[in-house]
Amino acid sequence: MPLESLSQFTFVQDHPVFVMLNQVIPLAKLTHWPCVDTLNTIAHGPYTFIDDPESQSLAGIRLGELGYEGFIAETQSIPTRRNWHDVFNACIWHQFPHSKQRLNQLHIEYIKLFGAQPRGKVRDNITHFDECGMLIVHTEGSCVPSLLQQHQWHDAFVTQQSAWGQEVQAFTFGHANLELLLAPHIGLTAKWVALQVPEDFFEDDPVSQVRLLDRLLVERLDMAFFEQKLPPIPYLGIPGWWQDQDESFYANTDHFRPKRPHP
Repeated sequence: MPLESLSQFTFVQDHPVFVMLNQVIPLAKLTHWPCVDTLNTIAHGPYTFIDDPESQSLAGIRLGELGYEGFIAETQSIPTRRNWHDVFNACIWHQFPHSKQRLNQLHIEYIKLFGAQPRGKVRDNITHFDECGMLIVHTEGSCVPSLLQQHQWHDAFVTQQSAWGQEVQAFTFGHANLELLLAPHIGLTAKWVALQVPEDFFEDDPVSQVRLLDRLLVERLDMAFFEQKLPPIPYLGIPGWWQDQDESFYANTDHFRPKRPHP
Protein backbone atom coordinates (compact mmCIF):
# COMPACT_ATOMS: atom_id res chain seq x y z
CA MET A 1 0.00 0.00 0.00
CA PRO A 2 1.45 3.43 -0.85
CA LEU A 3 2.39 5.44 2.24
CA GLU A 4 3.44 9.06 2.58
CA SER A 5 5.42 8.63 5.81
CA LEU A 6 7.29 6.09 7.91
CA SER A 7 4.64 6.06 10.65
CA GLN A 8 3.47 2.51 10.01
CA PHE A 9 7.01 1.15 10.09
CA THR A 10 7.85 3.15 13.24
CA PHE A 11 4.90 1.53 14.95
CA VAL A 12 6.20 -2.02 14.56
CA GLN A 13 9.96 -1.63 14.26
CA ASP A 14 10.57 -3.27 17.66
CA HIS A 15 9.40 -6.62 16.26
CA PRO A 16 12.34 -9.09 16.22
CA VAL A 17 12.22 -9.38 12.43
CA PHE A 18 12.61 -5.62 11.97
CA VAL A 19 15.23 -5.45 14.73
CA MET A 20 17.26 -7.96 12.72
CA LEU A 21 16.64 -5.99 9.52
CA ASN A 22 17.71 -2.70 11.08
CA GLN A 23 20.99 -4.23 12.18
CA VAL A 24 21.86 -4.57 8.48
CA ILE A 25 19.88 -1.75 6.86
CA PRO A 26 19.12 1.33 9.03
CA LEU A 27 15.51 1.89 8.04
CA ALA A 28 14.62 2.98 11.57
CA LYS A 29 16.94 5.99 11.27
CA LEU A 30 15.18 7.40 8.22
CA THR A 31 13.28 10.65 8.64
CA HIS A 32 11.72 10.60 5.17
CA TRP A 33 10.32 8.06 2.76
CA PRO A 34 13.18 6.04 1.16
CA CYS A 35 13.11 7.10 -2.50
CA VAL A 36 15.25 5.17 -5.00
CA ASP A 37 18.24 7.45 -4.39
CA THR A 38 18.05 6.68 -0.68
CA LEU A 39 17.66 2.96 -1.35
CA ASN A 40 20.69 2.99 -3.61
CA THR A 41 22.63 4.48 -0.69
CA ILE A 42 21.43 2.44 2.29
CA ALA A 43 20.57 -0.78 0.43
CA HIS A 44 23.19 -0.71 -2.28
CA GLY A 45 23.79 -3.85 -4.29
CA PRO A 46 24.79 -5.17 -7.70
CA TYR A 47 21.79 -3.60 -9.45
CA THR A 48 20.36 -0.09 -9.36
CA PHE A 49 16.92 0.75 -8.01
CA ILE A 50 15.00 3.03 -10.36
CA ASP A 51 11.52 4.57 -10.29
CA ASP A 52 9.02 2.18 -11.84
CA PRO A 53 9.41 2.93 -15.58
CA GLU A 54 5.97 1.70 -16.59
CA SER A 55 5.43 4.78 -18.74
CA GLN A 56 9.03 5.60 -19.50
CA SER A 57 11.99 3.89 -21.11
CA LEU A 58 15.51 3.14 -20.00
CA ALA A 59 18.06 3.07 -22.80
CA GLY A 60 15.18 2.48 -25.20
CA ILE A 61 13.96 -0.58 -23.32
CA ARG A 62 10.42 -0.60 -22.00
CA LEU A 63 9.30 -2.65 -19.03
CA GLY A 64 6.14 -3.74 -20.82
CA GLU A 65 8.12 -5.29 -23.67
CA LEU A 66 10.37 -7.49 -21.52
CA GLY A 67 8.32 -8.16 -18.43
CA TYR A 68 9.59 -7.49 -14.92
CA GLU A 69 12.23 -10.25 -14.79
CA GLY A 70 13.42 -9.62 -18.34
CA PHE A 71 13.78 -5.91 -17.66
CA ILE A 72 15.96 -6.58 -14.60
CA ALA A 73 18.15 -9.04 -16.50
CA GLU A 74 18.54 -6.71 -19.49
CA THR A 75 19.18 -3.44 -17.65
CA GLN A 76 20.56 -4.48 -14.23
CA SER A 77 17.94 -2.12 -12.86
CA ILE A 78 15.09 -2.89 -10.49
CA PRO A 79 11.79 -1.02 -11.05
CA THR A 80 10.74 0.33 -7.67
CA ARG A 81 7.38 1.81 -6.71
CA ARG A 82 6.60 4.02 -3.74
CA ASN A 83 5.34 1.32 -1.40
CA TRP A 84 6.58 -0.93 1.38
CA HIS A 85 6.54 -4.02 -0.83
CA ASP A 86 9.26 -2.62 -3.08
CA VAL A 87 11.23 -1.04 -0.23
CA PHE A 88 11.46 -4.42 1.46
CA ASN A 89 12.39 -5.99 -1.88
CA ALA A 90 15.33 -3.58 -1.98
CA CYS A 91 16.28 -4.66 1.53
CA ILE A 92 16.39 -8.32 0.47
CA TRP A 93 18.42 -7.45 -2.64
CA HIS A 94 20.95 -5.78 -0.34
CA GLN A 95 21.17 -8.71 2.08
CA PHE A 96 21.03 -11.57 -0.44
CA PRO A 97 22.30 -10.15 -3.76
CA HIS A 98 23.64 -13.40 -5.21
CA SER A 99 20.50 -15.34 -4.35
CA LYS A 100 18.20 -12.66 -5.78
CA GLN A 101 20.25 -12.55 -8.96
CA ARG A 102 19.99 -16.32 -9.20
CA LEU A 103 16.20 -16.22 -8.91
CA ASN A 104 16.11 -13.70 -11.74
CA GLN A 105 18.38 -15.91 -13.85
CA LEU A 106 16.15 -18.94 -13.23
CA HIS A 107 13.11 -17.00 -14.44
CA ILE A 108 14.96 -16.03 -17.62
CA GLU A 109 16.26 -19.57 -18.20
CA TYR A 110 12.76 -20.97 -17.84
CA ILE A 111 11.28 -18.38 -20.21
CA LYS A 112 13.93 -19.19 -22.83
CA LEU A 113 13.12 -22.89 -22.57
CA PHE A 114 9.34 -22.79 -22.31
CA GLY A 115 8.15 -19.26 -23.05
CA ALA A 116 6.67 -16.64 -20.76
CA GLN A 117 3.16 -18.14 -20.76
CA PRO A 118 1.93 -20.23 -19.15
CA ARG A 119 4.18 -19.51 -16.19
CA GLY A 120 4.39 -23.14 -15.06
CA LYS A 121 4.87 -24.73 -11.65
CA VAL A 122 8.61 -23.99 -11.44
CA ARG A 123 8.22 -20.24 -12.00
CA ASP A 124 5.30 -20.13 -9.58
CA ASN A 125 7.45 -21.80 -6.93
CA ILE A 126 10.34 -19.41 -7.62
CA THR A 127 8.02 -16.45 -7.18
CA HIS A 128 6.46 -17.93 -4.04
CA PHE A 129 9.87 -18.30 -2.42
CA ASP A 130 10.90 -14.82 -3.57
CA GLU A 131 7.78 -13.35 -1.96
CA CYS A 132 7.33 -15.61 1.08
CA GLY A 133 10.61 -17.45 1.62
CA MET A 134 12.27 -18.06 4.96
CA LEU A 135 15.64 -19.50 5.91
CA ILE A 136 15.76 -21.85 8.90
CA VAL A 137 19.40 -21.52 9.87
CA HIS A 138 20.73 -24.21 12.20
CA THR A 139 23.85 -25.83 13.56
CA GLU A 140 24.57 -29.50 12.94
CA GLY A 141 23.06 -30.83 16.16
CA SER A 142 19.74 -28.97 16.02
CA CYS A 143 16.61 -31.11 15.84
CA VAL A 144 14.33 -28.16 15.04
CA PRO A 145 14.38 -28.49 11.21
CA SER A 146 13.24 -32.12 11.36
CA LEU A 147 10.49 -31.19 13.84
CA LEU A 148 9.31 -28.43 11.53
CA GLN A 149 9.38 -30.81 8.56
CA GLN A 150 7.03 -33.13 10.45
CA HIS A 151 4.81 -30.26 11.65
CA GLN A 152 5.70 -31.00 15.26
CA TRP A 153 5.00 -27.38 16.05
CA HIS A 154 4.82 -27.57 19.86
CA ASP A 155 8.10 -29.43 20.10
CA ALA A 156 9.81 -27.12 17.59
CA PHE A 157 8.61 -23.84 19.10
CA VAL A 158 7.87 -24.56 22.77
CA THR A 159 9.94 -27.54 23.87
CA GLN A 160 12.92 -26.23 21.88
CA GLN A 161 12.30 -22.57 22.69
CA SER A 162 15.73 -22.08 24.31
CA ALA A 163 17.44 -23.30 21.11
CA TRP A 164 16.13 -20.37 19.06
CA GLY A 165 18.84 -17.76 18.69
CA GLN A 166 21.44 -20.20 20.00
CA GLU A 167 21.47 -23.10 17.55
CA VAL A 168 18.60 -22.25 15.22
CA GLN A 169 17.07 -19.02 13.91
CA ALA A 170 14.69 -17.86 11.20
CA PHE A 171 15.76 -15.26 8.63
CA THR A 172 13.13 -13.66 6.42
CA PHE A 173 13.86 -13.84 2.69
CA GLY A 174 10.40 -13.07 1.27
CA HIS A 175 9.76 -9.34 0.99
CA ALA A 176 5.98 -9.81 0.79
CA ASN A 177 6.03 -11.32 4.27
CA LEU A 178 7.94 -8.30 5.55
CA GLU A 179 5.17 -6.11 4.20
CA LEU A 180 2.49 -8.29 5.78
CA LEU A 181 4.32 -8.12 9.09
CA LEU A 182 3.48 -4.40 9.25
CA ALA A 183 -0.02 -5.62 10.18
CA PRO A 184 0.54 -9.27 11.22
CA HIS A 185 -2.33 -11.73 11.33
CA ILE A 186 -2.81 -15.30 12.43
CA GLY A 187 -2.37 -17.49 9.38
CA LEU A 188 0.71 -15.70 8.05
CA THR A 189 2.82 -18.45 6.52
CA ALA A 190 6.28 -18.73 4.98
CA LYS A 191 7.96 -21.34 2.79
CA TRP A 192 11.25 -22.40 4.29
CA VAL A 193 14.56 -24.00 3.43
CA ALA A 194 17.09 -25.23 6.00
CA LEU A 195 20.69 -24.01 5.87
CA GLN A 196 23.32 -25.57 8.12
CA VAL A 197 25.89 -23.15 9.53
CA PRO A 198 29.04 -23.46 11.65
CA GLU A 199 28.71 -23.72 15.44
CA ASP A 200 29.97 -20.15 15.96
CA PHE A 201 27.53 -18.60 13.45
CA PHE A 202 25.28 -17.06 16.11
CA GLU A 203 28.24 -15.28 17.68
CA ASP A 204 28.97 -13.42 14.44
CA ASP A 205 27.77 -9.93 13.56
CA PRO A 206 24.50 -9.56 11.54
CA VAL A 207 26.18 -8.34 8.34
CA SER A 208 28.57 -11.29 8.28
CA GLN A 209 25.69 -13.64 9.00
CA VAL A 210 23.62 -12.60 5.98
CA ARG A 211 26.67 -12.64 3.72
CA LEU A 212 27.32 -16.26 4.64
CA LEU A 213 23.64 -17.17 4.23
CA ASP A 214 23.60 -15.60 0.78
CA ARG A 215 26.56 -17.77 -0.27
CA LEU A 216 24.96 -20.90 1.17
CA LEU A 217 21.53 -20.23 -0.31
CA VAL A 218 22.66 -19.46 -3.85
CA GLU A 219 24.33 -22.87 -4.02
CA ARG A 220 20.91 -24.49 -3.52
CA LEU A 221 18.95 -22.54 -6.09
CA ASP A 222 18.41 -24.33 -9.39
CA MET A 223 15.48 -25.62 -11.42
CA ALA A 224 15.39 -28.93 -9.54
CA PHE A 225 15.10 -27.06 -6.23
CA PHE A 226 11.87 -25.44 -7.41
CA GLU A 227 10.29 -28.51 -8.98
CA GLN A 228 8.62 -29.28 -5.67
CA LYS A 229 6.89 -27.06 -3.17
CA LEU A 230 8.78 -26.02 -0.06
CA PRO A 231 7.36 -26.86 3.39
CA PRO A 232 5.28 -24.26 5.23
CA ILE A 233 5.97 -22.67 8.60
CA PRO A 234 3.47 -20.63 10.68
CA TYR A 235 5.28 -17.30 10.73
CA LEU A 236 4.06 -16.09 14.10
CA GLY A 237 4.87 -19.37 15.86
CA ILE A 238 8.58 -18.59 15.98
CA PRO A 239 9.46 -17.77 19.60
CA GLY A 240 9.15 -14.05 20.26
CA TRP A 241 7.46 -13.24 16.97
CA TRP A 242 3.93 -12.90 18.41
CA GLN A 243 2.75 -11.39 21.67
CA ASP A 244 0.39 -14.19 22.81
CA GLN A 245 2.38 -17.39 22.46
CA ASP A 246 0.65 -19.40 25.17
CA GLU A 247 -0.50 -23.02 25.10
CA SER A 248 -3.84 -22.17 23.53
CA PHE A 249 -2.08 -20.29 20.74
CA TYR A 250 0.00 -23.29 19.73
CA ALA A 251 -3.02 -25.58 20.13
CA ASN A 252 -4.88 -23.77 17.34
CA THR A 253 -4.82 -26.34 14.54
CA ASP A 254 -6.29 -23.83 12.08
CA HIS A 255 -2.91 -22.09 12.24
CA PHE A 256 -0.62 -24.91 13.37
CA ARG A 257 -1.87 -27.56 11.04
CA PRO A 258 -0.83 -31.20 11.40
CA LYS A 259 1.11 -32.77 8.59
CA ARG A 260 -1.09 -34.38 5.96
CA PRO A 261 -0.43 -38.07 5.38
CA HIS A 262 1.04 -38.98 2.01
CA PRO A 263 -1.59 -40.50 -0.31
